[in-house]
Amino acid sequence: MVNKDRPKHDLTAPCLSARARAKTEWDALKPDEIDLFNRNVVCRKYKAAQVIFHQGDPCRGLYFVESGLVAVRKVDEEGKSAIVRLAYQGDTLGYRPLLAKQCHRATAEVINNSRICFLDAPTMRRLLLSNPKLGMLFLEHTAQALGEAEERLYQVAALSVRTRIIHLLILLCDHYGSTTGDGTLFVELPITRRDLANMIGARSETVSRAFRDIQNDGLLKLSGRTVRFDHVGLLIDELHYNLH
Repeated sequence: MVNKDRPKHDLTAPCLSARARAKTEWDALKPDEIDLFNRNVVCRKYKAAQVIFHQGDPCRGLYFVESGLVAVRKVDEEGKSAIVRLAYQGDTLGYRPLLAKQCHRATAEVINNSRICFLDAPTMRRLLLSNPKLGMLFLEHTAQALGEAEERLYQVAALSVRTRIIHLLILLCDHYGSTTGDGTLFVELPITRRDLANMIGARSETVSRAFRDIQNDGLLKLSGRTVRFDHVGLLIDELHYNLH
């Protein structure tokens, strides 16, 4: 019997097109290296809630998010999980444990239907040996990730829950925002309120109160997971004021 929940192998066009690799580490690849990548990569379609890899699994290669959205979750010793970051189209997962020769330190779970491309570790090492610039870009990405982690710690310690929510909403809107017929900006939240609260280091009740306050100020309207931005410019101004 065929398992319908199993990710489907996709034999469509190679994933590392010029558009896909633009503004990513993979843009450093030369034509022959792109050919090597596309000959060895395995692309699959994942449905929402499917897991790409689990925390503690051996790192056997890298995962390139060609389309969709992936949540990176960490689980503590008591079994409680929290989303530590979101991986968007063009992001690569697994490069830190691969470079450090470690197991995956988090679980990658698909949020929206996604197309994920896997490149095995031996091929990746061949690319790193033939193209030192690629390795340098991944090291730079690692350094940036550490800086972002420090920034999140600062936000939890110094910024209000309201400001943290506005910051995350604007980031989500930048990636997934759409407009209605009358030009109003809106976004469908891809994660639950609980996950959102975990991401910004706050309690769910505190997040709900902050949402109500922002809504009562006339800056947005919340219906289920749909957020309509009535005055996104004012939200951005408020964020800039509190960050500087």
